[in-house]
Amino acid sequence: MALGLATATVFAQDSSPTEPCARLSAIATDKNTTFFPADLTLACLRSVPLAKAGNLLQLSGLRVFLEFQSDLEYLKDPVVGRIYPGVDLLAGVDKLTSLLEDDSYDNEFDFQMDVFKLFSSAYDGHLAYVPDILDVFVFSRVQSEELRDEVADYFSLISVTTDNNDLPDVYAYSDVAALVNLDQFDYTPSPLTQINGEDVLSWLNSYASQNGRSQDPDANYNALFLNVPTLAYQGVETSHFAVSRFFPGNNTNLAFANNTNRDVMTGAQFLANKTLEGLTDGASFFDRFCTQNLTETVLTQTATLVNETQEVPFDPSSPADNSPPHLAYPNPVIISSDNSVAGYFSETYDYLAILAVSSFSTTSETEFEDVVRDFLEMASDDDRTNLVIDLRGNGGGSIFLAYDLFRQLFPREAPYGAGNYRANELHDFTGRLASDNIAQLRAAYPDLAKSGADGVVLNSFNYREPFTVENEAFSSWQDFFGPHENYGGNFTSLNRFNLTDISATTIPISGYAENRTATSQSQPFMGESIVLLHDGTCASTCAIFSEFMSSQMGIWSVVAGGRPQAGPMQGVGGVKGSQVQGMFVLYSIITTIISTAPLTDQLGFIAKFGNNVIESTTQALSRAAAGSSLFIQASLNFRNNIRQGDESETPLQHIYEAADCRFFYTAEMYVDQSAVWDKAYDATWGSIECVGGSTEHPSSVTGGRNITAGPPDVARNFFGGNGTMYMGEIFNSTASRGNNSSPDGGDGDREDGNNEDSKDENGGNMLSTPWSLALAVTLLSSWMSL
Repeated sequence: MALGLATATVFAQDSSPTEPCARLSAIATDKNTTFFPADLTLACLRSVPLAKAGNLLQLSGLRVFLEFQSDLEYLKDPVVGRIYPGVDLLAGVDKLTSLLEDDSYDNEFDFQMDVFKLFSSAYDGHLAYVPDILDVFVFSRVQSEELRDEVADYFSLISVTTDNNDLPDVYAYSDVAALVNLDQFDYTPSPLTQINGEDVLSWLNSYASQNGRSQDPDANYNALFLNVPTLAYQGVETSHFAVSRFFPGNNTNLAFANNTNRDVMTGAQFLANKTLEGLTDGASFFDRFCTQNLTETVLTQTATLVNETQEVPFDPSSPADNSPPHLAYPNPVIISSDNSVAGYFSETYDYLAILAVSSFSTTSETEFEDVVRDFLEMASDDDRTNLVIDLRGNGGGSIFLAYDLFRQLFPREAPYGAGNYRANELHDFTGRLASDNIAQLRAAYPDLAKSGADGVVLNSFNYREPFTVENEAFSSWQDFFGPHENYGGNFTSLNRFNLTDISATTIPISGYAENRTATSQSQPFMGESIVLLHDGTCASTCAIFSEFMSSQMGIWSVVAGGRPQAGPMQGVGGVKGSQVQGMFVLYSIITTIISTAPLTDQLGFIAKFGNNVIESTTQALSRAAAGSSLFIQASLNFRNNIRQGDESETPLQHIYEAADCRFFYTAEMYVDQSAVWDKAYDATWGSIECVGGSTEHPSSVTGGRNITAGPPDVARNFFGGNGTMYMGEIFNSTASRGNNSSPDGGDGDREDGNNEDSKDENGGNMLSTPWSLALAVTLLSSWMSL
């Protein structure tokens, strides 16, 4: 959740209306309001009446989409590499359906929150479903007014060690300056010992398990604290302690080692692009925020995307380009216009260069590639022989930027990148139709075909597009699709991307198509002179790049932070799947294939899958929050990434991979990123020792890259806190879901989540002209792995 705040105050309250939503409406008339009272906001949300019939249809649609989640079987029955508990997602949908049918919910918010928790319990950053009602407000821990101008609007924490690799303590971020310059302040910062009366580490680990979406607990622990690379790239605070979708109470009590206490206020921040004014009760809230028209939402998002993704002119000599992205950074020698990638020269070591890749999600892929290319040339000209690639805060982005970056570093090496899809019946049916009727599809959407992007977006539905592991063509749909039985499920054949076609039509990749001459370029750095710097955030496209580097080239990695204990930590702590698929994009592909197929095949689709597949999936999409690069906040992991030579074909998402060394942050590192890079250099090529027990784990590069090693016991240490997403709230007792669970709750009479107009527009007319207009941009922009 990237949030920008105006620095205004206000917990103003109006007690004249009695309905909580009406009271929020009254407060909203003050245009200076930034934060709303947290408990009043929760009461309003829980007063929204349950839309039972619409919710049952929504669950039916979500079940259709979940069949495409690439690792369902591995989530249900985890292998040794998974740290968090397994989850049976399809059984979870069935359980929620049963709870709805048994009238176990009495308000809309509690039901949709359980849907959100079910998806989040997979700890897969690609698998996400944010219901509309959960995206109207977020809850924020708010800094005291006197510190807002000086520090930030949010109250944030940091985890730092004060003496080399001693175990770190947790401090308030507002104390960082005093921690760095004790002699300039009249107090000594004190670490936290308790939060809300509970041991600080137990509380934080429970909170990380509830709010995190990474597959690694250390990564989720790090996500609780302020992340400087993310702040530099996004420009706003995103730490989970500061901002959450879960109500954390009106206040959070912090106890410090010096026997002082502090209460941190919670405020609710309004996110929606509509107004709260005029609300009278929970029913009017539902009508305004939970009945979006899917066609209108997508067209709006499409227009926004077109405006935001125009090519950005690149001028590496422009002085404006060389300003640091954040005060904690030195001046870069080169930086992209959106701060996604930058190059630095160390002032400590004359032979060290740093390539900081904050994100593979960029406003211009060609600019990103040009910045990397120019920086590597500049580093060579300046006799820089060692390279730190800083991937901290990198949650992914455009898939093929990982391929290009790897090829720029190793021009003569071919990136492997093989993967597979979960082979389900709907994929089989529509893939056969697409493969048989590709000419009709291209004729129906000539702009898409003309751009060449049809080959990219239909990669898994047209057997002619992907390559075999040997980089040869598949002979038929069955040759590609299989299915191949493995681990109790069905999967497609392993396949690789046709990088020559993709480079020619979509994103240029060094060494392919018109860029083929890049293979003759010299290698800018020796492999033993490169190290990857991680913090556990690395996910998706970042994970793809790290896999190329570590598995194919044996590049070491060092990782910063994590829970305060000895032992190893994964550098790639986020999702390791190789393709996110937006549910709307998948829906668009499937409905397009069906609509252009012969009538007999359309009738066959209805006969095989029933009449309500389109209606239920439309309802699921309509109830998802808008506002992401995938058009709505609903997605899944579509493609597994499989390591080269792994005969078990286990998804990398379920393989533990420790970094080769680990160190903890110091306070200085929060104000000077050069200190982080120096520590990474010293830990790799110098004499600085790593955290005890963090080197040569069998799963690491230096330990042999054993895919069956599994995590050490300390990886499952939650310091007495919870290590789950609280799935027991769904699968165990439902007593709390009665009328007492919802103060100011509605009467639960509302039977449907859509009015008749929106139902007709989203269902019956899904392939009308507006859909056709949006489809090309939708599919062109879908090839992302965020």
